[in-house]
Amino acid sequence: MISDRILFTTPTYPYPTLPGNESLTDATGQRFTKGDDIFTLVSHTHCYANHILAQNISLPSTLLEYPRWEEFTREVDQGYAYLGISSYPVHLETVLKMCLYIREHSPQTKILLGSYGGQAFQAKYDEDTRKRYADYVVHGEGVRFLRKLLGEDENRPIKQRLMPKAGAAPWFVNRFPIGNIGFLVSGLGCPGACDFCSSTALFDFKRIELLSPGDLVEHISLYHKYFPEVRQVFVIEEDHFRHPEYLFKTKEYWEANPDVVESLDWLAFGSIDHIGAFADKYGWKTLAEIGIGAIFIGVESKFAGKFGYNKRESYDAKEVFNQLHAMGIRTLGAWVCGWDFHDHTNIHEDLNYFIACYPTYQQLTRLSPFPGTILYEKLVEADRVKEVPWEDVHFWSGAQTNTNLESHETLNLVEYGYDLLYKTWGSSMLRKLDVMLNGYKFCCESDNTILKQHKSLFFKRHCSLLWSLLKPMDRFAPNGTVRRRVRKIDEKYRNVIGQPTKLMEMITDRCEKMAITFKKQDQIDQFNRYPKEEPFKRYKYDKAGEDEENAVPYRTEFAGKTAFGTRLTMKGIDLKFGLMGSLMKLSYSPNSKRSDPEIDPFLIDTIRQKNFIGF
Repeated sequence: MISDRILFTTPTYPYPTLPGNESLTDATGQRFTKGDDIFTLVSHTHCYANHILAQNISLPSTLLEYPRWEEFTREVDQGYAYLGISSYPVHLETVLKMCLYIREHSPQTKILLGSYGGQAFQAKYDEDTRKRYADYVVHGEGVRFLRKLLGEDENRPIKQRLMPKAGAAPWFVNRFPIGNIGFLVSGLGCPGACDFCSSTALFDFKRIELLSPGDLVEHISLYHKYFPEVRQVFVIEEDHFRHPEYLFKTKEYWEANPDVVESLDWLAFGSIDHIGAFADKYGWKTLAEIGIGAIFIGVESKFAGKFGYNKRESYDAKEVFNQLHAMGIRTLGAWVCGWDFHDHTNIHEDLNYFIACYPTYQQLTRLSPFPGTILYEKLVEADRVKEVPWEDVHFWSGAQTNTNLESHETLNLVEYGYDLLYKTWGSSMLRKLDVMLNGYKFCCESDNTILKQHKSLFFKRHCSLLWSLLKPMDRFAPNGTVRRRVRKIDEKYRNVIGQPTKLMEMITDRCEKMAITFKKQDQIDQFNRYPKEEPFKRYKYDKAGEDEENAVPYRTEFAGKTAFGTRLTMKGIDLKFGLMGSLMKLSYSPNSKRSDPEIDPFLIDTIRQKNFIGF
């Protein structure tokens, strides 16, 4: 029995697929850029909950990320004293199988279930059933729970040092994007108490701080210092605009570090009313000075405020989105289909209102009763929850019996909404370019020195990179309306920034050729036949000699057949883009009238590093 080490793991593969045959781990493909044809982004992510736990206990740990069954069982057979599984409800059938294996082959191991999978497990099963599978179900914030269980100091500060990075890129450019998005959690839970929200229920309708404003800034600075390829830090919080102290602390950091302003921004979370109230109090321009590049915003519904969701009572979502876009701040808009107030007289009005907000990225889901939420309890009492397998308990679940719409209608409306966004505005990448051109113009006209001299350069560089997608977007536009938008945004680029450089034209020509090849292959063998699978990785948190100078507190081990095959493919991609970058460097002449020293070296490095897309 291994008593001096704890094992953390994600559920084992194979993973269920979502209703549109999308991967559970591909957030941009399944949600944020879904429906964008070949401009849909493929992404990878990591199990950050387990990494935060591993970093914040004194006991050394092993962390399995996306193991296959044989890899999981091989590790279990070593006989750990504690084993923690972090999962979502969709994984629970697999998780229960994993628990039974542990009970049989390592009966002394204490099993902990956490995250939203643990929440659903606790809500769904009686006490005797729960004991059969697990010794502990972690309700609420896990670090303090685990420290108490292990007899450690519960109240020492929580660290999140340089966790593995996420990334995304268009399928036809690179289906194995590098990690260029950092990840942090400033707080968990929310006092808003929306009845459908798993987070607010899991954390007992209150916010739990994980990083103070000063700690958040310090952790962002670590990404900038040690991972220069990082272009954005994704910061989890239910609503940063409820806690303006975080916004002003990051504002201080960005104002004091022009090199950071030029190289990265951060993604925040906010609600319509709290963003509007912040802007009323401090001015819209203040948001541009905070360093925020994008905001996840729950629009939910045009009618939500009338039906008790008080984060949508006071401000018009379209106005908030317009104000943010005018300063170059991108939006991840969320809309939900299947409220009880939805019927055939208003559902299309609601969807079209959301589309009129012009979200840069989008998340369209069905109202889903997750076990453990207030909504689930209310619907169970009303006998309106259908029995569905665990693999169908997710954002697009058909478990709810709707009052006015058929189950298939709500799913079809979500799919239709994604399609309508693409056919109305074009892909998220086109919208991102449009919004960032606004940001460049806004900064150039600003009287704020940081924005005018440094943030404008950030926008200029990223607009030049996004411009390279215009040629394939023009060729493969879904209709004439979008094709005209592509050409008008090209015209906007030339009016706002200037003529594309020779190097930019070389890149867009290359992108078009890659898109043509991919499109031909897609006609025969569609890319969405193959939901993305993650390679297995093992992380070792050894703790020996660990100190604050040890920026990355873990060792990464690629293991198993999936990891080997992925790494081999990635090596080939590295060689291709490395060669492409070298050829472009040979073509670059800094003294040429058709070059730009603020754009071209940035593009060459981007190509070499495959450092393409963030939110």
